Amino acid sequence: SLGGGATVQAVSMPQGYGTGMLLAPTHEYVDGRLDKAINFIAETIPNTPDNILIPSGNDQMNIVANIEEKVQEINSIGKYSYKIGTYQDFFDSLDYKELPHYKGELIDPVFARVHRTCGSSRMDVKLAATKLEHTLIHEVEPVMVIGHRVGIDLNTGVLVSAWKKLLESQAHDSMAGSVVDSVNEDILHRLKQGQEIADGILNTIQKMLSIKLGLGDNQVLLINPLPKTSTQPVNVKLLTNYQHIQFDDVISQHLVHQRHIPARENVLSQTPHGNEYLTEPGYYEDDFQIVVSLPALGYRVIEFHSTDENVDSLSESSDESVLKTTDWQISVRDGQIDLDWQGRHIKNAIKLVDDGNAGDTYDFSPVQNDHPVLIEWDSVSAKHQADWQEMILRADAKLPLNLNEREQGTNSGRLPIVMDLRVSPDNHLSIAIEVQNDILQHRLRLLVDSGLDADSNKASVPYGFITRKNEKIPTEWQSKYAEMPINIWPMDNNVSVARDDAQMSVFSREIKEYAQSGGQLEFTLLATSDQLGKPNLIYRPGRASGDTTNEGHIMIATPGAEILNQGLRYNVDIFWGAATDETTIATEQERLAFNPLAYQKQNLNLFFNRLDNKLQDSLTTKQSLPSSQSFGEVSEQLTVSAVYPAYYTEKATVMRLQNMTKRPLTYQLREGESAINALEEPIAYNDEIPPYDVLTILIQGV
Repeated sequence: SLGGGATVQAVSMPQGYGTGMLLAPTHEYVDGRLDKAINFIAETIPNTPDNILIPSGNDQMNIVANIEEKVQEINSIGKYSYKIGTYQDFFDSLDYKELPHYKGELIDPVFARVHRTCGSSRMDVKLAATKLEHTLIHEVEPVMVIGHRVGIDLNTGVLVSAWKKLLESQAHDSMAGSVVDSVNEDILHRLKQGQEIADGILNTIQKMLSIKLGLGDNQVLLINPLPKTSTQPVNVKLLTNYQHIQFDDVISQHLVHQRHIPARENVLSQTPHGNEYLTEPGYYEDDFQIVVSLPALGYRVIEFHSTDENVDSLSESSDESVLKTTDWQISVRDGQIDLDWQGRHIKNAIKLVDDGNAGDTYDFSPVQNDHPVLIEWDSVSAKHQADWQEMILRADAKLPLNLNEREQGTNSGRLPIVMDLRVSPDNHLSIAIEVQNDILQHRLRLLVDSGLDADSNKASVPYGFITRKNEKIPTEWQSKYAEMPINIWPMDNNVSVARDDAQMSVFSREIKEYAQSGGQLEFTLLATSDQLGKPNLIYRPGRASGDTTNEGHIMIATPGAEILNQGLRYNVDIFWGAATDETTIATEQERLAFNPLAYQKQNLNLFFNRLDNKLQDSLTTKQSLPSSQSFGEVSEQLTVSAVYPAYYTEKATVMRLQNMTKRPLTYQLREGESAINALEEPIAYNDEIPPYDVLTILIQGV
């Protein structure tokens, strides 16, 4: 672990997993390839072990026939002794006390290509996989736990089926985007199936819980999937006959959008007396954002009633072009977004830039003599109330349609973009970016300038944080590296820059890679390309990745990787203010991940939720359940990684807690709790979670 409290045994394969492929019992093979590989491995590690692993395989290789006889002959030729075995055999042969210790990201492309810019290729798959994973971890699993507590015993087998669809889509090439179009279509289809299963689980539990509660037409079921009391905003979609409504016992409410569905005539109604035709009355489809107190890992029923007053509707105007809090101010002037905070004035602090991409599905590659194009905003409208600030920016950017136009300096392409900026209740800036991609072979980035003099950043990684800093790229880098060691890093939820007592933190689960230029963070939204693999790229000279320039191979066009005519959406939250600790950042990330859910049992549109038309009221019966319940709460100093129904233990819940700080934290197991590993097997625990580490607990009887 980052805190040094946990280690794992791993095999380093400096020559990849094809070191011993094409086994041939000849001097040419043994002297020229196999023994040389052993020499190379022995020279690149600190302490030469007694045993060295030689993997014998590669992508889509044939089975090695007569392998035992070939190994015997090789042993009679070479200077080393080779033995056939499994990976476990190799691990069992090691003396772990003599092994060297490594710590860090280990992503420098010294022996092999790392493809640091694959995080922006085929964003359609990345966004779909991210959405499904988020739905499963932060919505479906905790909602299943709540369901079990109220007698909705949905089997974990259906949850496993959704996870399988996701995991089948998360092979390295699948997630990197380095696949042909037909494979990408298969991946997207699996993710679609997984998302439908996940949504179906949620819909089923919400519908059954609403029946058990006897939910009425004027009530909404709110579910908090986080084992902490919540007062964060909840997005509520509501169907009602009333144009104006008021929620009871909420801190605030805002009608973000309303659509009127007109009445329909001659609608068939099937009754016990036969078919009847009637006029179905019109109704309103509302999008509300409400702030309300919710119990930890639980639910609450709230009510609403009609009102004659229109007190919460947000209407657009072009009078205001400023968002401000006590810590910062955003203003739009002359098509650009300026920032003021802590006495700093940063022009064009938040901007989108576009440039050409001469790369492939593995990597971005810059276009020679190309210059990034700054996206200018064509219009700005605002929605303001006493406790609501929002601006909507629109652009129809004129850009080169393809690489030929970039070379010629023409702009026949159009890139429609909408950016919605809101001040969140905790004074963060929440940004939603919608891009309708109609441009070929390009890269679109979001640049956020803090105005700070910063030369490093602190980024979240699984179960901790790591500090990154731009490294100088040697002029003769090709003599050491397999590709240029560019300063672009994977994005895992959040990254911060700070100086003295000032800090800017940026959160996003959709964005997958970023770079830093001083106090400016640069986030890649997408990079589109037309080929699976290309040779001789600026960042990656030599052979084409994907073997497309190998003997007998062909270049493979990937028009699907252009992501044409597709809408992509990214959510970004930005914090500006005094420097904060890791606990504060981790807690904010937790809040953004575990969003409360809302459900309305209604008959105006039975297709509004995916399965409402199929889930009959006879599935369960009304019970005497309280209108609000909590099923578990954890300390604020710890963050929650996951909470789900146990797979191997009946009537039990698994909860994974994170210590995202540099210091150990105390957690005393409560009655019915025991420390376990991922297989739900008991482990030793001393009431302390080490720095940057996790504790998985089994909670019996729930």
